[in-house]
Amino acid sequence: MTDTVTVKLHVEEKPDIIYRTKVIITPEIITFIYKLDSTGPVDGIWPVRAEVYGRFRLARPGRWNFNNPARKTQWFYQAWPEHWPTWLIELGAEHRPHQP
Repeated sequence: MTDTVTVKLHVEEKPDIIYRTKVIITPEIITFIYKLDSTGPVDGIWPVRAEVYGRFRLARPGRWNFNNPARKTQWFYQAWPEHWPTWLIELGAEHRPHQP
């Protein structure tokens, strides 16, 4: 089992994220999970996972789902780089822990 480091950031004024054309998330808290034994970024992405928490709404107008909470956490995985917005990749690179 590899060791991990978690970095939690409270963010303001970050752009909305449209995740897989299904939901729109306005980020409030972003948590990055990094592997300590990582040798480098995978597809330019340093964190193994990013958890974006914030207000959410459905991306398609006219679709209502009252069972969903007003806020949610959306996970972004290193294995699927196509779902990561560019600014999230850059933020993850800025805050990665440095190893001795």
